Amino acid sequence: MGDRAMVVTTVVLMAALSGSAFSPGAVMDFPGRYFDTRVRENFQRYVKASWPGPTELMRLWSDRDLSEEQRVALLLGGAVYHDPVMLPAYRAAIESKSQRLRQAAIYGFRDLIGDRPPNVNVTIDEKALKALAGEMGWVQQTLRRHSLLEIWLQSALAQEGASLPDYIGIKLIRSPDDCFGAAERVFDVGDLDLLVTAYEQSQDRNNRIALLKLIEAVSVSRFLIIPKGQHKGWGKSLVDTALRRLDGKVRQWRNNNCQLDGEAVLYQNLRSLGAKNRDPLGPGSDRLWLALLDGTNSRWWALAARRLYASGGPWYELSVLRPDTEDNGRRRNELSSWYSPITRTIREQKSQRKPGMKR
Repeated sequence: MGDRAMVVTTVVLMAALSGSAFSPGAVMDFPGRYFDTRVRENFQRYVKASWPGPTELMRLWSDRDLSEEQRVALLLGGAVYHDPVMLPAYRAAIESKSQRLRQAAIYGFRDLIGDRPPNVNVTIDEKALKALAGEMGWVQQTLRRHSLLEIWLQSALAQEGASLPDYIGIKLIRSPDDCFGAAERVFDVGDLDLLVTAYEQSQDRNNRIALLKLIEAVSVSRFLIIPKGQHKGWGKSLVDTALRRLDGKVRQWRNNNCQLDGEAVLYQNLRSLGAKNRDPLGPGSDRLWLALLDGTNSRWWALAARRLYASGGPWYELSVLRPDTEDNGRRRNELSSWYSPITRTIREQKSQRKPGMKR
């Protein structure tokens, strides 16, 4: 890229960033509970809709004229991409003399890798900063061989003495709930084989249940089937049945121990639900994903939301592991409302009923 083109690109990127960085409530309330609970979600939705991608943000980070407030915004907003290409920005910021930049680096780094954002209101001493810089370095080094999802699955498995095959790298010291909470933020359509591998390595019942739910989500499968009216207290037997269903399906998917093709499994399951798209992940598949978002299987909502975003819709992060919470329901309803003219048509067609997509 020539000097002139580089200047033009930088001007465009700075305009994109400055417009949101200084909008009321964007980062001025960071750090604090108000930012965590009221601002962060909407700010990051704006980032996904209006900002350039991670590579362009890193180019912008290197501009010396970027103000501290813009850098804070970049660290907090860019984390939503969960893209390791941005790690050098967080490593640089944590070594800054600015307390505010350090706070944004710590908070943003944890958010970037899918972790639960920490409380950075407290004073962070040099020892803690050094330890976190070391963690960043190990994460960055591990990501040369493995994905973020692998790091989190390995960190969960390590606590029960298990391991992913051929894993070499950092094991983060987090609770299994936090590990799988991060996993649900960073998984993608092509990760079925990895999730199934982790399931096969695990002997811990709670870990296997969490993995089952993630496998259901990424493959649009149903293993944990809860009878109507039994959302509470449905008991051990239904879970045991679900695990047996998954065990049988994994044997079928593996097909003589070959590597599992996650996209092929997803396509097959979508077609069994009535999908007629040649490419359910390609253009023109909005109605398919809207039907899943409008359906009763709440563990499919997260993947539907991601595919709708990839097709040009607003960004909403929905939960696989806790799909029935009030917040998750609110986000799902907001996303569905954005598509209300289309979803209304889908519902009308279903009510008339000729057989179509099963729910």
